[in-house]
Amino acid sequence: MITRKEFLNNKPLVVAGPCSVSSRDQIIQIAKKVKRYGAHALRAQLWKPRTEPDSFQGVGARGIKWIKEIKEKIKIPIVMEMLDPTHVGKVEDVVDILWVGARNMQNFELLKRIGNDPRPVILKRGLVSTIREWMGAAKYVGLDKVIMCERGIRTGADSMRFTLDFNSALVVKHDYNLPVIIDPSHTAGRRDMVKYLTRAAIAVGADGIVVETHTNPEKELVDKNQTISTKSFKKLVSDINKVYKIIKSLN
Repeated sequence: MITRKEFLNNKPLVVAGPCSVSSRDQIIQIAKKVKRYGAHALRAQLWKPRTEPDSFQGVGARGIKWIKEIKEKIKIPIVMEMLDPTHVGKVEDVVDILWVGARNMQNFELLKRIGNDPRPVILKRGLVSTIREWMGAAKYVGLDKVIMCERGIRTGADSMRFTLDFNSALVVKHDYNLPVIIDPSHTAGRRDMVKYLTRAAIAVGADGIVVETHTNPEKELVDKNQTISTKSFKKLVSDINKVYKIIKSLN
Protein backbone atom coordinates (compact mmCIF):
# COMPACT_ATOMS: atom_id res chain seq x y z
CA MET A 1 0.00 0.00 0.00
CA ILE A 2 1.32 3.44 -0.92
CA THR A 3 1.43 5.98 1.90
CA ARG A 4 0.69 9.68 1.61
CA LYS A 5 4.36 10.48 2.17
CA GLU A 6 5.44 8.11 -0.61
CA PHE A 7 2.80 9.52 -2.95
CA LEU A 8 3.88 13.11 -2.28
CA ASN A 9 7.54 12.29 -2.82
CA ASN A 10 6.68 12.94 -6.46
CA LYS A 11 7.33 16.66 -6.82
CA PRO A 12 5.33 18.22 -8.27
CA LEU A 13 2.71 15.48 -8.03
CA VAL A 14 0.81 14.88 -11.28
CA VAL A 15 -2.46 12.93 -11.44
CA ALA A 16 -4.04 12.62 -14.88
CA GLY A 17 -6.74 10.75 -16.73
CA PRO A 18 -10.25 11.14 -18.15
CA CYS A 19 -13.10 12.71 -16.25
CA SER A 20 -14.84 9.35 -16.44
CA VAL A 21 -13.93 5.82 -17.52
CA SER A 22 -16.13 4.86 -20.46
CA SER A 23 -14.55 1.67 -21.86
CA ARG A 24 -11.63 -0.72 -21.43
CA ASP A 25 -9.82 0.49 -24.54
CA GLN A 26 -10.30 4.14 -23.62
CA ILE A 27 -8.81 3.92 -20.13
CA ILE A 28 -5.96 1.57 -21.12
CA GLN A 29 -4.86 3.86 -23.96
CA ILE A 30 -4.97 6.91 -21.71
CA ALA A 31 -3.15 5.14 -18.88
CA LYS A 32 -0.27 4.21 -21.17
CA LYS A 33 0.03 7.73 -22.51
CA VAL A 34 -0.14 9.66 -19.25
CA LYS A 35 2.36 7.35 -17.55
CA ARG A 36 4.77 7.74 -20.47
CA TYR A 37 4.43 11.52 -20.34
CA GLY A 38 5.02 11.91 -16.62
CA ALA A 39 1.86 11.20 -14.60
CA HIS A 40 2.47 9.71 -11.16
CA ALA A 41 -1.06 8.33 -10.87
CA LEU A 42 -4.10 7.67 -13.05
CA ARG A 43 -7.49 9.19 -12.25
CA ALA A 44 -9.95 6.43 -13.08
CA GLN A 45 -13.51 7.35 -12.12
CA LEU A 46 -16.03 4.50 -12.38
CA TRP A 47 -18.84 6.38 -10.63
CA LYS A 48 -19.78 9.96 -11.44
CA PRO A 49 -22.14 12.33 -9.60
CA ARG A 50 -24.02 14.23 -12.30
CA THR A 51 -26.31 17.22 -12.10
CA GLU A 52 -28.78 15.78 -14.61
CA PRO A 53 -30.16 12.23 -14.12
CA ASP A 54 -29.99 11.41 -17.82
CA SER A 55 -26.27 12.29 -18.03
CA PHE A 56 -23.61 9.56 -18.15
CA GLN A 57 -23.17 8.26 -14.60
CA GLY A 58 -20.06 6.14 -15.19
CA VAL A 59 -19.62 2.46 -15.98
CA GLY A 60 -19.76 1.44 -12.33
CA ALA A 61 -18.42 -1.78 -10.85
CA ARG A 62 -18.07 -3.53 -14.23
CA GLY A 63 -15.02 -1.33 -14.86
CA ILE A 64 -13.12 -2.66 -11.84
CA LYS A 65 -11.61 -5.49 -13.91
CA TRP A 66 -10.27 -2.95 -16.43
CA ILE A 67 -8.60 -0.95 -13.67
CA LYS A 68 -7.15 -4.12 -12.18
CA GLU A 69 -5.66 -4.95 -15.58
CA ILE A 70 -4.08 -1.49 -15.78
CA LYS A 71 -2.66 -1.81 -12.28
CA GLU A 72 -1.09 -5.18 -13.11
CA LYS A 73 0.20 -4.45 -16.62
CA ILE A 74 0.89 -0.71 -16.75
CA LYS A 75 1.83 -0.43 -13.09
CA ILE A 76 0.60 3.05 -12.32
CA PRO A 77 -1.08 3.99 -9.01
CA ILE A 78 -4.86 4.38 -9.26
CA VAL A 79 -6.90 7.29 -7.89
CA MET A 80 -10.67 6.82 -7.81
CA GLU A 81 -13.66 8.80 -6.57
CA MET A 82 -15.96 7.19 -4.02
CA LEU A 83 -19.63 8.19 -4.14
CA ASP A 84 -21.01 5.75 -1.62
CA PRO A 85 -19.59 3.98 1.46
CA THR A 86 -20.12 0.63 -0.28
CA HIS A 87 -17.71 1.61 -3.07
CA VAL A 88 -14.73 1.69 -0.71
CA GLY A 89 -14.65 -2.05 -0.08
CA LYS A 90 -15.36 -2.92 -3.71
CA VAL A 91 -12.04 -1.42 -4.82
CA GLU A 92 -9.96 -2.46 -1.84
CA ASP A 93 -7.42 -4.38 -3.94
CA VAL A 94 -7.50 -2.05 -6.94
CA VAL A 95 -7.35 1.59 -5.82
CA ASP A 96 -4.29 3.14 -4.19
CA ILE A 97 -5.65 6.59 -3.36
CA LEU A 98 -9.30 7.28 -2.54
CA TRP A 99 -11.02 10.45 -3.72
CA VAL A 100 -13.87 12.49 -2.29
CA GLY A 101 -15.39 14.89 -4.81
CA ALA A 102 -16.64 18.41 -4.19
CA ARG A 103 -20.30 17.35 -4.08
CA ASN A 104 -19.54 14.75 -1.43
CA MET A 105 -17.25 16.80 0.77
CA GLN A 106 -19.89 16.78 3.51
CA ASN A 107 -21.27 13.30 2.89
CA PHE A 108 -20.45 12.35 6.46
CA GLU A 109 -21.29 8.66 6.24
CA LEU A 110 -18.92 8.38 3.28
CA LEU A 111 -16.24 10.35 5.16
CA LYS A 112 -16.58 8.08 8.20
CA ARG A 113 -16.17 4.95 6.07
CA ILE A 114 -13.13 6.38 4.32
CA GLY A 115 -11.75 7.50 7.68
CA ASN A 116 -11.58 3.83 8.69
CA ASP A 117 -9.56 2.95 5.59
CA PRO A 118 -5.75 3.24 5.70
CA ARG A 119 -5.31 4.54 2.14
CA PRO A 120 -4.45 8.19 1.36
CA VAL A 121 -7.40 10.37 0.40
CA ILE A 122 -7.73 13.31 -1.98
CA LEU A 123 -10.41 15.59 -0.52
CA LYS A 124 -11.87 18.19 -2.86
CA ARG A 125 -13.25 21.42 -1.49
CA GLY A 126 -16.99 21.87 -1.81
CA LEU A 127 -18.42 24.33 -4.32
CA VAL A 128 -19.14 26.99 -1.67
CA SER A 129 -17.38 25.53 1.37
CA THR A 130 -15.45 27.59 3.89
CA ILE A 131 -11.97 26.65 5.12
CA ARG A 132 -13.52 25.58 8.43
CA GLU A 133 -15.94 23.23 6.67
CA TRP A 134 -13.19 21.82 4.45
CA MET A 135 -10.98 21.21 7.47
CA GLY A 136 -13.87 19.59 9.32
CA ALA A 137 -14.27 17.12 6.47
CA ALA A 138 -10.51 16.51 6.52
CA LYS A 139 -10.69 15.56 10.19
CA TYR A 140 -13.30 12.91 9.39
CA VAL A 141 -10.93 11.47 6.77
CA GLY A 142 -7.81 11.75 8.91
CA LEU A 143 -5.29 14.58 8.89
CA ASP A 144 -2.42 12.11 8.65
CA LYS A 145 -3.56 10.77 5.28
CA VAL A 146 -5.56 13.55 3.60
CA ILE A 147 -4.43 15.50 0.53
CA MET A 148 -6.49 18.64 0.08
CA CYS A 149 -7.62 19.59 -3.42
CA GLU A 150 -8.69 23.12 -4.35
CA ARG A 151 -10.90 22.93 -7.46
CA GLY A 152 -12.44 26.35 -7.58
CA ILE A 153 -15.52 27.74 -5.87
CA ARG A 154 -18.69 29.56 -6.94
CA THR A 155 -18.44 33.32 -6.62
CA GLY A 156 -19.96 36.33 -8.35
CA ALA A 157 -17.32 36.01 -11.05
CA ASP A 158 -18.34 34.18 -14.22
CA SER A 159 -15.20 34.52 -16.35
CA MET A 160 -14.61 30.76 -16.07
CA ARG A 161 -16.54 27.81 -14.68
CA PHE A 162 -15.37 28.44 -11.10
CA THR A 163 -13.01 30.81 -9.30
CA LEU A 164 -9.69 29.25 -8.33
CA ASP A 165 -9.08 30.25 -4.72
CA PHE A 166 -5.32 30.27 -4.18
CA ASN A 167 -5.92 32.03 -0.85
CA SER A 168 -7.56 28.92 0.61
CA ALA A 169 -4.88 26.64 -0.81
CA LEU A 170 -2.15 28.72 0.83
CA VAL A 171 -3.96 28.91 4.17
CA VAL A 172 -4.49 25.15 4.31
CA LYS A 173 -0.89 24.50 3.33
CA HIS A 174 0.83 27.04 5.56
CA ASP A 175 -1.55 27.48 8.52
CA TYR A 176 -2.66 23.85 8.80
CA ASN A 177 0.46 22.19 7.32
CA LEU A 178 -1.48 19.96 4.94
CA PRO A 179 -0.53 19.01 1.38
CA VAL A 180 -2.58 20.78 -1.29
CA ILE A 181 -3.03 20.00 -4.96
CA ILE A 182 -4.96 21.99 -7.57
CA ASP A 183 -7.56 20.90 -10.13
CA PRO A 184 -7.20 23.39 -13.01
CA SER A 185 -9.66 21.51 -15.23
CA HIS A 186 -12.80 22.04 -13.18
CA THR A 187 -12.06 25.61 -12.26
CA ALA A 188 -11.40 26.56 -15.90
CA GLY A 189 -14.17 24.68 -17.66
CA ARG A 190 -12.22 25.22 -20.89
CA ARG A 191 -9.10 23.41 -22.02
CA ASP A 192 -7.25 26.44 -23.38
CA MET A 193 -6.92 27.91 -19.87
CA VAL A 194 -5.77 24.75 -18.11
CA LYS A 195 -2.06 25.27 -18.82
CA TYR A 196 -2.07 28.80 -17.39
CA LEU A 197 -3.85 27.82 -14.18
CA THR A 198 -1.54 24.84 -13.82
CA ARG A 199 1.58 26.98 -14.07
CA ALA A 200 0.10 29.41 -11.55
CA ALA A 201 -0.69 26.55 -9.15
CA ILE A 202 2.90 25.35 -9.10
CA ALA A 203 4.19 28.93 -8.88
CA VAL A 204 2.24 29.61 -5.65
CA GLY A 205 3.58 26.43 -4.08
CA ALA A 206 0.91 23.77 -4.61
CA ASP A 207 2.19 20.23 -4.16
CA GLY A 208 0.80 19.14 -7.51
CA ILE A 209 -2.16 18.97 -9.85
CA VAL A 210 -4.94 16.67 -11.00
CA VAL A 211 -5.81 17.28 -14.64
CA GLU A 212 -8.39 15.78 -16.99
CA THR A 213 -6.64 14.18 -19.95
CA HIS A 214 -7.83 12.10 -22.91
CA THR A 215 -6.28 10.74 -26.11
CA ASN A 216 -9.20 12.33 -27.98
CA PRO A 217 -10.99 14.93 -25.82
CA GLU A 218 -13.87 15.29 -28.26
CA LYS A 219 -14.86 11.68 -27.50
CA GLU A 220 -14.94 12.28 -23.75
CA LEU A 221 -18.44 11.64 -22.39
CA VAL A 222 -18.08 14.01 -19.43
CA ASP A 223 -16.62 17.55 -19.37
CA LYS A 224 -14.95 17.28 -22.76
CA ASN A 225 -14.55 21.06 -23.07
CA GLN A 226 -12.13 21.18 -20.14
CA THR A 227 -10.23 17.99 -21.01
CA ILE A 228 -6.79 18.37 -22.59
CA SER A 229 -5.24 15.96 -25.06
CA THR A 230 -2.43 13.61 -24.05
CA LYS A 231 -0.20 15.54 -26.47
CA SER A 232 -0.95 18.77 -24.58
CA PHE A 233 -0.44 16.91 -21.32
CA LYS A 234 3.12 16.00 -22.33
CA LYS A 235 3.94 19.68 -22.82
CA LEU A 236 2.11 20.60 -19.61
CA VAL A 237 4.28 18.27 -17.52
CA SER A 238 7.41 19.74 -19.07
CA ASP A 239 6.20 23.26 -18.29
CA ILE A 240 5.31 22.65 -14.65
CA ASN A 241 8.60 20.90 -13.97
CA LYS A 242 10.37 24.02 -15.24
CA VAL A 243 8.21 26.26 -13.04
CA TYR A 244 8.82 24.00 -10.05
CA LYS A 245 12.59 24.25 -10.46
CA ILE A 246 12.42 28.03 -10.61
CA ILE A 247 10.25 28.29 -7.49
CA LYS A 248 12.45 25.83 -5.62
CA SER A 249 15.52 27.90 -6.44
CA LEU A 250 13.81 31.00 -4.99
CA ASN A 251 13.03 29.28 -1.71
